Amino acid sequence: MCGSRSFLKNRAFITLVCAFIIYVIWQASQLVLVIAPEGDKKPIVIESHKGDKWYISLTHSVEKTKWEEFFTINGVADMTMTHTKFESLGWGYPYSSTDGTFSCTNDGKFQMVMNRHYKEVPLRVSEQAMQQIIHENAQYNLVELYGQGSAVTVRIMRRYHYWFDLL
Repeated sequence: MCGSRSFLKNRAFITLVCAFIIYVIWQASQLVLVIAPEGDKKPIVIESHKGDKWYISLTHSVEKTKWEEFFTINGVADMTMTHTKFESLGWGYPYSSTDGTFSCTNDGKFQMVMNRHYKEVPLRVSEQAMQQIIHENAQYNLVELYGQGSAVTVRIMRRYHYWFDLL
């Protein structure tokens, strides 16, 4: 073929395309923590890794004290609620040995070690509870983001699953 130039002769171009494809595949396979609201509200997608920790902070509906539930990411659709911390004993708080191992912390709070496995964590957002998701140093105030009464589900998935959910 006289006079034609093939892009395959350009090694830099081929290397760049291959590097881009590898990068996209790598990004697609990464774990993400997704805070997915109902309806057409925008989800929050947080890059995560196996072993990462996150927690829910809220105000107990009856006792009006702080409550925190701590989770560890194990893999796709696999999280463990490792423990929960709360400030007082009262109505609706764990008390039975079947709930987990109970102890007091050095700062005077109570802790229940639970080690319960979850595929996802569903929540109903309320101004009374003021739920927040904390991952690393980032806080996500669910009432400000999604409003009173919104249903929210926290999931761990591969990024490409999230991309397919958008389609």
